[in-house]
Amino acid sequence: MDISVVIPSYNTQDTIAATLANLSEQQTALRFEIVLVDCSAHDEVQKIAAGFPRVRYEHRLERFNPGEGRNIGAQLAQGELLMFIDADVHLAPNALNAAWKALRSGKDVFGGALELNTDVSSDTAAYLEHYFFNHESQALRPACERSNLSSALMCFRRETFLAAGGFKDIPRMQDTELTERLRQTGQKLFFCPDILGLQIQDSPFKKVLQKIYINGQNLYYIRYQPGITPLKKLVFYILLPAIGAIKISRIIGRHLIYQNWKNKLRTLTLAPVLVLGITYWMAGFYNALWTEKGIGKER
Repeated sequence: MDISVVIPSYNTQDTIAATLANLSEQQTALRFEIVLVDCSAHDEVQKIAAGFPRVRYEHRLERFNPGEGRNIGAQLAQGELLMFIDADVHLAPNALNAAWKALRSGKDVFGGALELNTDVSSDTAAYLEHYFFNHESQALRPACERSNLSSALMCFRRETFLAAGGFKDIPRMQDTELTERLRQTGQKLFFCPDILGLQIQDSPFKKVLQKIYINGQNLYYIRYQPGITPLKKLVFYILLPAIGAIKISRIIGRHLIYQNWKNKLRTLTLAPVLVLGITYWMAGFYNALWTEKGIGKER
């Protein structure tokens, strides 16, 4: 088996059929399987999966975090290349070929470009979520090394993933934790824009702001808390508004550089909403600095 596409699932019955159909239409001669790891409390996802011969369906009774679902799928997978995608990501027709080419070029850990699936998602909440979380993954961005990758479209040589111990069992930002850990061991991460996925973003506006808040909170625990000192905490308290301003400038700047003219104009229109988002991100970071309660169970 060449490639195992691993998809964690919880109540994905509204999106998984289109995702599986998309994968079944991949234009490739490679041998690939789809490993669908589901923890839904019903059998709707299983019934959908039964209509796709390539799918290996695995059900778990207890709800898991997405990272744990990916770990289960990786253990079951038979492919040399693990390709993790979310249940709402549709791959471009040549994505599997492009991923296999990247593996054969010597890349062990790499991610693809993620653009918003505007045929399904086009409201303000969808753009806010996409811009905030995928601002480093535009299809027009050149191939490069990266400091982090999104688990919505992330690829591993299977041996490398298993040797790293997989994802930690935390509710959100498992990909950030894993990529931080990989980089600390000297592992290089790569961005390959020819591996393209279109993602559906259908969370309501309030939920998107909550996700951004949790992102700020968990980033502190994952990246900064292990080596924190009272002096460093004081510096964060003082400089966090400036850090937030830099972060939002990078988000807006990358979209102005790596998008077409229509989307550049949309970026400028969305700037006030993105500023609201970074305010929630800073609030989450400040909460973590103050409470030191650790990564919570919020999804």
